[in-house]
Amino acid sequence: MKKHSCLLSLITFVLFISQDAEAQLLNKIKKKAAETAENKVLDKTAEATEKTMDDTAEAVKSREKDEKNDKKKSGAGNENDRANAAVAVHTKSDTGSLTSYSNYDFVPGDKLIYFYDMAGETDSEIPGRMLLNSGNAEIQTYKGEKVLVAPAGATPYMMPYMKEDAYLPEQFTLEFDVLSNGGIGTSTDVSEIRIYFRASERAGSGDATAPVFIRLEAISGENPNYGFEAYKESGSAAGTHHGPFPSTAVNPDQNNWRHIAIYFNKNIGKLYIDQHRLAVINQVRPGSVNMVEIEVNNGENQVLFKNFRLAAGGADSYNKVMTEGKFIAYGIRFDVSKAILKPESMGTINEFVKMMKENAGLKFEIGGHTDSDGTAERNNVLSQERADAVKKQMVGMGIDAGRLSTKGYGPSKPIVDNSSAENKGKNRRVEFVKQ
Repeated sequence: MKKHSCLLSLITFVLFISQDAEAQLLNKIKKKAAETAENKVLDKTAEATEKTMDDTAEAVKSREKDEKNDKKKSGAGNENDRANAAVAVHTKSDTGSLTSYSNYDFVPGDKLIYFYDMAGETDSEIPGRMLLNSGNAEIQTYKGEKVLVAPAGATPYMMPYMKEDAYLPEQFTLEFDVLSNGGIGTSTDVSEIRIYFRASERAGSGDATAPVFIRLEAISGENPNYGFEAYKESGSAAGTHHGPFPSTAVNPDQNNWRHIAIYFNKNIGKLYIDQHRLAVINQVRPGSVNMVEIEVNNGENQVLFKNFRLAAGGADSYNKVMTEGKFIAYGIRFDVSKAILKPESMGTINEFVKMMKENAGLKFEIGGHTDSDGTAERNNVLSQERADAVKKQMVGMGIDAGRLSTKGYGPSKPIVDNSSAENKGKNRRVEFVKQ
């Protein structure tokens, strides 16, 4: 009887320990689930993006295989025809290629005022370089890079964090990338992005009659719309442009980053999405704007942002070259740690190709520059490869190779110290130096 009693006690003890261990394990699982819940939407979005990219890659491979077979049957054919055919595969799943940006004329300013690189910031924290007047926005990691997320229903009203209230000159450019896909499993996009350019007050009033007001609606939806409006000092409309996107600029594919670019020079303003110019307005009151605010009305859908850039100047590269002997081309951009040109680089490249064709005596050194991250050896190689990539593109567009030289400087000639992410953004650049 005593033995049975001891055995029963032992079994009870084991069951107690087992239940306690199971309870602890469940608590850990619940805690882990709570910690990762905020990232589930981004993870699912990433999976959908990867599938879209895989499907596109398979389509391109199929097209290339067909082209090879056609080449065997009918000879070499025309290189441009084959390139255009390959681009056609991407028409509804890509925001552009070097070919599709062949008429792009947006040139960013050559002096960075503000560049928001979110690298190093902590997920689920409010952004360190973007002030929130109302609503909510947070930093998250999406496909390996930091982005600013406006969660569903958060409706943030935000503005760049700057030391001065008035920071915009009469001539400047603003760029950012936005992903607004309407949520998981649907191509519906009902989000609205409002951009206010106003005089230097930080009230965040959301007044649509700011000196200049831009509205972008459902940019990744089936029926995207825009508005570009300028107002007189009295508040009455001076000039407005609004309507649906042109059919060539409609891209409802999910998980599709779109590039927004805005140019101002005194009374003139231009609005671009990807390679498409949506509107031009010439009734902006000179000197009426010196700050910018962004409002997101996103309802049930999250909206992601990255690559905020404000720069002084823009579209006067010839005058810069003639007066200063060089032009800092912040508009020429590459994939991270690679020498692959991004499509939006074509605005600056188109400008310099045109300049050189109109001025036969012009010669340039194309200089590649990096920040201090990584080894000097790797940066020297990378900067040389990037300079060479720009030259190759320009030669392919008809510029004599003898008029262009290249040099990779790596991190050896910084414009500013590399003490911050923003400063590193200023040091990563391509320079055209007149020879």
